[in-house]
Amino acid sequence: MMLIRPRKLWMVVAAAVVVTSVGTGTVWSYLRTAHTQLGQSLRDAVPIAFELKRLDQMTSDLIPEIRANQKVAAQLDVEVEYLGREIEALRNFQKDAKSQMQKLRQALTQDRKSYEFGGRTFTRQEVEQDLERRLQQYDNTAVQLAAKEQLQEARRRTLEAATERIRQYQQQHDLLVQKAASLQGELKLAELAQETGNFEFDHSKLNEAKQLAQEVEKRIRTMQKLVAGQRQVPGEVPVEADTRSVADRFDEYFGRQAATK
Repeated sequence: MMLIRPRKLWMVVAAAVVVTSVGTGTVWSYLRTAHTQLGQSLRDAVPIAFELKRLDQMTSDLIPEIRANQKVAAQLDVEVEYLGREIEALRNFQKDAKSQMQKLRQALTQDRKSYEFGGRTFTRQEVEQDLERRLQQYDNTAVQLAAKEQLQEARRRTLEAATERIRQYQQQHDLLVQKAASLQGELKLAELAQETGNFEFDHSKLNEAKQLAQEVEKRIRTMQKLVAGQRQVPGEVPVEADTRSVADRFDEYFGRQAATK
């Protein structure tokens, strides 16, 4: 008799209590939800570039399948073509056989004991037997012809359906290729935007530089004021100061004639 360890026994009892408390359906719902979330988390963890490569590989894997179906369609096309040739040959054979039987039947309309065909003489019984043989062969060929025509029609319908499926499959493949290329471009743009958005600046250094520039400007202004003060002698009257109006100074600079114009 197999013994259950205390730890395993406790886990079994706990699981049984949970199932009994919330119900089997609820537990199954929890498990399905957890499985879905886990699967979604795993899919989200896969890089988009890897998924695009996987999509490209999947679309590439479709090409051999398309080629294989195209080969089958080509074989069907050849088979339909050869069936058409066989049918045409049988129809020509039936046409000639009917024409020959009509000649024999026309000859039998004459109540004679012998008939001449191709330089040879045949009795009425021989002509009747030959007509019967030809008629039986004509009937057998008609059955064969009908079977080949049905087979050709079936092959043609199969070929048309296969060709349409291949066309749709090829179209879906081309759309997937275009979609993959479009998604690849969108991913590149998103990565570029993400890289652009990751630019970071140290604002403290910027503020420090602004403050330094302000202090340098203050020192320059101070030096300018000191130089201006050193040029002017205290108590000296600025006799050379130009007190004329701006109109007079303009006339002197450009001439009165420029002002008139």
